[in-house]
Parts: sequence; structure tokens; C-alpha cells
Amino acid sequence: MGGLQGWRDLRRLREILGVLILYGFDDFLQWMGLGRQAAVINRLLRRQAPAGIARLPREQRARLALEELGPTFVKLGQILATRVDLLPPEWVSELEKLQNRVAAQPFSQLRAAVEESLGRPVGEVFLEIDEQALGSASMAQVHRARLLDGSRVVLKIRRPGLRERVDADMRLLRQLVAIAESQSPEWRHFQPSALLREFRRSLAREMDFSVEARAAERIAANLAMFDYMQVPRVYWDYTSEALNVQELIEGIPATDLAALDAAGCKRELIARRGAAVVWKMMLEDGYFHADPHPGNFLILPGDRIALLDFGMIGRLGSLRREQLVRLVRGIVMQEPEVATQVLLEWSFGAALQRDLLNGEVTGFIERFDGVPLERLDIAGLLQDVSTLLRHHGVSLPSDIALLIKACITLEGFGRSLAPQFDLMQEAIPLLHKTLRGRYAPKRLARAMRMRALDMVERVYNPNMNSAGSAAYTGPVLRSQDIDHWVTRLERAAARQTSATLIAGIAVCGGLLSLLPGGPHLLGMNLLGWLFLLGAAFYGAWLWLAQWWVLRGRD
Repeated sequence: MGGLQGWRDLRRLREILGVLILYGFDDFLQWMGLGRQAAVINRLLRRQAPAGIARLPREQRARLALEELGPTFVKLGQILATRVDLLPPEWVSELEKLQNRVAAQPFSQLRAAVEESLGRPVGEVFLEIDEQALGSASMAQVHRARLLDGSRVVLKIRRPGLRERVDADMRLLRQLVAIAESQSPEWRHFQPSALLREFRRSLAREMDFSVEARAAERIAANLAMFDYMQVPRVYWDYTSEALNVQELIEGIPATDLAALDAAGCKRELIARRGAAVVWKMMLEDGYFHADPHPGNFLILPGDRIALLDFGMIGRLGSLRREQLVRLVRGIVMQEPEVATQVLLEWSFGAALQRDLLNGEVTGFIERFDGVPLERLDIAGLLQDVSTLLRHHGVSLPSDIALLIKACITLEGFGRSLAPQFDLMQEAIPLLHKTLRGRYAPKRLARAMRMRALDMVERVYNPNMNSAGSAAYTGPVLRSQDIDHWVTRLERAAARQTSATLIAGIAVCGGLLSLLPGGPHLLGMNLLGWLFLLGAAFYGAWLWLAQWWVLRGRD
């Protein structure tokens, strides 16, 4: 296996293969062409498999093996648990149970790492540090502390030597993925190399605690409108790549239902507030907490909520959010062509038969005929979409997969607090707002301008694909098409000009109505009345024209 660096990598490879053998994955190693190495390691292996391990389901043995292999593989399992489009439900459910807890190290072993991050002795920054760990995971350990000014904080300290071990594991995973791709054409359909690159980026972000701190600040700013929401303050003077110093918030964990009831908390209200906050992050901000499980929520007095742990963040760009809106509209309005086009854009150029896909989409969306937006289960709908694409050998975009996983987790959080919780009820206001924004006249005119420019570009470059599109399958643009689009563009610009003119006429009418001389009607100058009525009729005509154009669009 090329690409390994020295004895340490080979020793780690032996350790990984040994764990896989212990947990009964010999067949997997044989399939990957590592049977000879596995046989040698099996002879050298002196450990006995845990009692009863052979009787456990395969997915449960996989989880236990990942936990034993350490932080890199635990994180890999957690990322895979978000890929509901790739793994069957029983695997997703099992990988969600991955525990990232390890025995705490004595603080004396972490002191040097803390001082290296601070650039000074801990006594120059902290009055005291509680040496009893508040929490301990494979990547980091958390301790309470108090700053010199008396502020109570928590320290999230990266474990020494973590980066070197993760780098070695990533080198091994690259080799294993290359072998898997060469052994199985079926695996190549799901682009394991791309998944590994995504995992490497996610892991790099999670190991850099300053990235997590910036995410916390950005989300805090986005949620400032909610007076019942709190995000811990970051102390940037002491925060770095290997150390995160943030405000200590104390409250009741959302997992402790008995304590919530004893404190008189309104559980249904808390569930609705949590859902409203996460939906706002997803649909409006496009930057969301991707792991909204109950353990990341603290409940404060007055049914207020503190949101914790910003290591896993999802991002939905404006293009992706627009695609989601189009997909929902295509399903609710029973427009299979619209929904099919979105799925083609999500296929990243995979060779799909459009007619076949459109037929399947038609059958799929007929199940939602007559279902109002308020009754639509977006998380379940997207899961069904992922299953449909999987039948064509295509996986969902990673950001959409993460959105689905966050929706499922959020629904579980709400149901744990209030069994009758309805996730969609909190999303409806934002969905209506998003739909209104998409079809607003100004955005309509801007979209027409951009589409006309895109059509002009196709004249100069007929092979150009639309950004993010699966593949352009239509005819090359003809010169007469340019006239059509330019005409539409000019009409849109004329309507914008007309809107400005209407506003001016209305303002003039208001001023003229105040003139003291001349005939009056209902206390207003008749000339002013004429101007105001003209503006009203002109505006009504403009609105009807825009509605007519909108009616014929996607």
C-alpha cells in the first residue's frame, strides 16, 4: 500500500485490521484484497473477541469497532450517520449511538497544551481551573475555570498528539478507499473518494476550535431576534486552534424531563421554540446547527434555551435553498417536470435517463396530490427522494443529506419533549415567506435579466452547462431566441421603471390634494384625486402584467 509513512503507519494499519477481525469483518478484508495481511494479523492477534460479539447484528459490530478505533473513526461513523441517502435506516440508527466518551486525562497532562495555546502560564489568565473534567471525549476535554476578573468559563482543550494521529488515519483511509473503488464498480457510483474529501474537511474544521467559536458567534448574530435564545459568549483573547474558552451557561439539560417538570417548564413551548430557531437557521440563514439533539440544548428560567456545541455546522447556499423551494412547489402543485429538473441538478452530471426519472417522479408526487403545504413532511419527503435517487445509483448532495439528518434529529428532540409535537407547523411561516420572496416582482425581473444573459452566453459557448445543472439536454440557442429573451428583459425593465413612475404620480397626487384653490371632493383637491386614481389604475395594470408573466414561469 503506497503512501504510508514509516513504521507508525504500518503499526496503525495492523491495529485497524486487528479490530476489524475481532469484530467479525474478515469477509470485508477478503473482498478488499487484504486477506493475506488479515490472516497474518489473525495469527498474531492475542486478544479475544468480546463475549457474544458474533451474535450481534452487523451494524452494531461496526459501531463497536469504530468506537474502539478512536476519534477519526468515531467521527467517520458520525458523518456516515448523516448520510440517510447512502445507508439503510438500521445502520443510520446504530451509528447515531456512537459514543465519543473516553476516560479523562489528569489536567496535569493537559496543562502544557493549554499554556502553549495561551502563550503564557495559566496563572496569568485564570484564577482557578477545576481539575475535575466536566466532560471528556476522544478529541477534547472540558474543564470549568474562572478568569482573573471572576467570569466563569469553560475550557475545551484539544488532546495532545491528536492531529498527528488523525493525519495517519487519513493516509490509511485514502489507501483503503482507493482499494475499495478498484474492487467494486458499485462503490464508485457513490463516490467514496468525494465522501472522504468531505470527511477530511469536516474533521479539519472540528479539530480547529477557532472555527467552532466563529460558528457560534455567527449563529448568535443570526438568532439575535429571539429573546429566548442564548449562545455562549466566546473569549477571543484566549481562544485558538487548540483551545476554546467560552462563557459557562448553567441550566437543565433538555434530556432531563423529570427536572424540567419539577422546574415547571412548558415542554411543548420549548419544543416549538427550538424548532422555530433551527428552521430559521436552515431556511432563512442557510447556516445551521447540524446536530440539534436534546443534549445540545440547556433550558434556562422562563423557558429560555441555550444552544451548545457548534462542531457540526450545515450550510445551504442560496442556489440550494432555491432548489428546495422549487422541489416543494413542484410536489405541492403536481408539476413533475419541475421536481425532475431539481433532481437532475442534484445528480452532479450523472448519466440519468430523464424520461425514466420523470416517470418515477410523476408516480412519486401523485402521493401528495391534494396535500396542503401545512401537512407536508419535508424530512420524510427528502428521504423518499434520496431513496429514488439511490435506485439510479446517485447520492444526494452532502448539504441536503445533512439537512435531512438535522430535520430528523430536530423532530426527535421535539417529540422527546412533547409527543404530539408537529415539526412542520413551525416551518410553515418561513416556507410561505421564502415562497413569497422567490416570486416577488423585483426578484422576478432580476431573474429574467440573468436568464437572458445566460441565453446570450450560450450563443458564444453552445456547450456551456447551467451552473449546478446536471447536463444541458436542450437544443442550442437560435438567434431568434435572443430576440424573445431580450424583449422579455426590456419589458421587465420597463415595468420597474413604471413602478417608480407610479410612486412619483402618487406623491404628486398627495401634494396636489392639499391645494386650497379649485374644486374639492371630500376635502381634497380634485386634481389630486385624478393623480391618485391614475396611479392606482396604472399600478393595477402593472400588477396584472407581472402576474401574467409569473403564471407562465417555472
